[in-house]
Amino acid sequence: MVACGLGFSELQMRLGADIIDVLRGGYDADMVQERFLIYGEAGRALYARAALSLDVVYPLAYSTFFACLIVMGAVSSRARYLAIVPIVVALLDLGENISIYLLLTNFPDITDAQIARASTLTVAKWWMVVLMLLVAFGQLFVRLTMLALRTIAPLGARLYWPAARIG
Repeated sequence: MVACGLGFSELQMRLGADIIDVLRGGYDADMVQERFLIYGEAGRALYARAALSLDVVYPLAYSTFFACLIVMGAVSSRARYLAIVPIVVALLDLGENISIYLLLTNFPDITDAQIARASTLTVAKWWMVVLMLLVAFGQLFVRLTMLALRTIAPLGARLYWPAARIG
């Protein structure tokens, strides 16, 4: 995941502007036009290649990591079903990547509907990323709290009821 992050930083540096799939609030035709002109033809080609290579590996990596984190931190067998959340995030991200690829390769002949679809997928992805983080770290927090309480409880019993040890 770190390597992908470095790859995205390098990509944005070469493009001269942020990639559009990091725009959590979405984007419209004017913003796409502005960004794609900044990228230039070579930049759009580079971004298109990255959308179907680097940005395919990244969702697979982070969704696997967070799904495992959720399963390992699950406090019940039912809570393991929450591992579906990172999978949904990855599917949204992959759909977004395909939509962005189509925008990049068909520019300037793109429609408002194509832009709206890509933007909607971007916004949905980021909302699901927030949910994924809440679920993963929430599960982990509950699991660690339960473990700490089980570890501390026997100590507390000996401290508060010393007569129980004398017997």
